[in-house]
Amino acid sequence: MKQPAFTPFGPERASVAATDADDEPGERLLEGNQADLFDHTEDVRAALIGTLERAVDHINLDAALLHTPGLGADIIGCLGEQCRKGVRVQVIAHTLDMARATDELSRLCEAGITLNEDHPRRGWRGWLDRRLRATHRQLAVVDGEVAWCGPGIRSPDLCSFGPHVRMRGPVVQRLQRLFLEAWHASSSAARLPQANYFPPLIAVGRARMGLSAAPATGGVPLQAGHSLVEQIEKARAQVFVSMVERAPSRRLMKALLAASASGVGVTVVVHRHALGWRWQERCADLLSVGARVYRVDDSCPFPCHAVVDGHWSSLAVDGPRAKVGEGAELIVMDTEFAASLEAVFHQATGHAVQLHEATVPA
Repeated sequence: MKQPAFTPFGPERASVAATDADDEPGERLLEGNQADLFDHTEDVRAALIGTLERAVDHINLDAALLHTPGLGADIIGCLGEQCRKGVRVQVIAHTLDMARATDELSRLCEAGITLNEDHPRRGWRGWLDRRLRATHRQLAVVDGEVAWCGPGIRSPDLCSFGPHVRMRGPVVQRLQRLFLEAWHASSSAARLPQANYFPPLIAVGRARMGLSAAPATGGVPLQAGHSLVEQIEKARAQVFVSMVERAPSRRLMKALLAASASGVGVTVVVHRHALGWRWQERCADLLSVGARVYRVDDSCPFPCHAVVDGHWSSLAVDGPRAKVGEGAELIVMDTEFAASLEAVFHQATGHAVQLHEATVPA
């Protein structure tokens, strides 16, 4: 991987190095953040467009955000207007995005954005490259001060979509790094314009937040004790986990089974394909220890999220195909935010099918 052409991470990174030099390795959770959850189309539109309109220096955006159902045209119009005002707009477009949003991206290029077209190699190496690097981050960072994450839902035909999150505080620098590292690791030769990507950030809320990314993708996991599996192993009351399409790891399954067997209320949301051969045994095992298992279909998309004991929550940043606990994952420790995300879980399960042992093929 090419090294990103930026090394100073701003005051937040310097303070971490100075105060946590003797801590165990891994990214620590940062204090003083604010996270706002938006789940309804009109709320998302107003908050997202309002965030983009307040930019004065730059906007970094993953083209996947243009696929947000019902919002693509509004986002494109807003970005074009911001370019005309002199705001630097940088967009990463992966191969899949280019195939889906060619006309929209052409309009943005005419407005003056800087476009990074990431084209993996052809042949089997290219196919493997796309599989290993496949992300669908609906990510935007405005002026290095506000970050926006969508759920990574691909289909533009859906009338509903998963929750979006707006963040302020020191954690925004983590998401800024995620975008810039993806830019410099791409196959494109597009140069990143000079901008104030890491302005000094102050505490704006009470949430402890952090970003975990798998080492295989060049990321850094969180310090011990903050991962989903570790939280489930310590759970005392409730665990809500959405696993969407991919089967969980053995360690995650073991933690869920042990938690449910010990009396913890475990609720798992799986995709409509969950009765495939990989899932049958896992669903049966969960049901056998008293866990509640729901199957959702494409009419109610629900990305990889989790809530443990009403205070710890995680949101997968890499889209619906990233396993829970893998890929880029945003951790939020805040009771108010966890309650909002838990409400989204209950809303999703209200439109889902609850599985019973008799409904899972032997």
